[in-house]
Amino acid sequence: MNADRVGKGAYGISSDYLISLSEQAFERGMSVADLLAGSGLEAGILLQQEATIGHESFLTAMDNFCAHDGNFWTALEGGRRMTMSKHGYVGYAAQHSHTLLEAAEKLYRYVTTRIELFDLQRGEHPQRAELFLVPRISDSDTVRYVSLNFLVCLETLCRQILGRSASNIPSCITLTGAPPSTPMPPLPAGSQVVFNSEHYSLSWPRSIMDAQIPARDEDLARLAEARCESDLRRQREQQTVAERVSRQLQQLEGSLPPLEEIAARLNMSMATLKRRLKAEGASYQQLKDDQRLRQASAWLMEGQLTVDQIADRLGYSDASNFAKAFKGWTGQSPSSFRQAAGLASARDGQQ
Repeated sequence: MNADRVGKGAYGISSDYLISLSEQAFERGMSVADLLAGSGLEAGILLQQEATIGHESFLTAMDNFCAHDGNFWTALEGGRRMTMSKHGYVGYAAQHSHTLLEAAEKLYRYVTTRIELFDLQRGEHPQRAELFLVPRISDSDTVRYVSLNFLVCLETLCRQILGRSASNIPSCITLTGAPPSTPMPPLPAGSQVVFNSEHYSLSWPRSIMDAQIPARDEDLARLAEARCESDLRRQREQQTVAERVSRQLQQLEGSLPPLEEIAARLNMSMATLKRRLKAEGASYQQLKDDQRLRQASAWLMEGQLTVDQIADRLGYSDASNFAKAFKGWTGQSPSSFRQAAGLASARDGQQ
């Protein structure tokens, strides 16, 4: 993404997504000043296409919009607004693929050149073509809203790519958390949004992946993919080694691998990785602890696992060792952290 990032937050998001949000806000009588309040962004950012915004600033604007609008289902409208051209070169690269499977492969590879807040992962369902959306930050109401928005955005992109042949193909979106109190608006024929899931995902009948894409243009496909590769190389060159390690860890869940495995993933020796992290004032242990804290906090707030189960998933030998580490990170025990969030579990002990 663009090196000249504006606003707060480690993960970049194309300003095109904020511009689309501002259009919705305008239609609902919300001023630009109210939309951007507390975000650290100036109104001029809405005139800058292909700029990069820090994720914290983007989420603050989204918080402001949600508080003003008050309707969770507006996320459907937001996702459907993101037409092909608003995805930049990634949208054109996907549009001019041979099949939807090839388009999906390009999305997996290039999506972070547009939005770094999520990782896209392939599912393994035998009858469904699944795509998992994995946020790089802790779950929240705003993350749920943005996740629905982005999943609908991807669904809309798929339907646009396939044209009329996709109008009656049912899709399924899954979200974490309980459904909102407001009724769900109409969806495409047979499609559904399912709540209380463990994952954010989009899925279709597996047969859709082999559908041929009409009106593919070989020259546009080649040019768009070349630009995507250029953007991806520039993005990687701008990352510190610590950021690259963190992103590897964020793609994993539970017990984290030893340093040598991460070094192999980054195509460098263990000694080189340790030396480069040290030069940046970082250590692998600290990066692992940061990821464990993010994951533990998310699980504690979800309220579905006991402290013992979380400790086991994170690779601790017992819950007391996990509780000691967690208190060192936050100043609170895991149970106290959960109680403060109003999610105390009767099954939890007093760790």
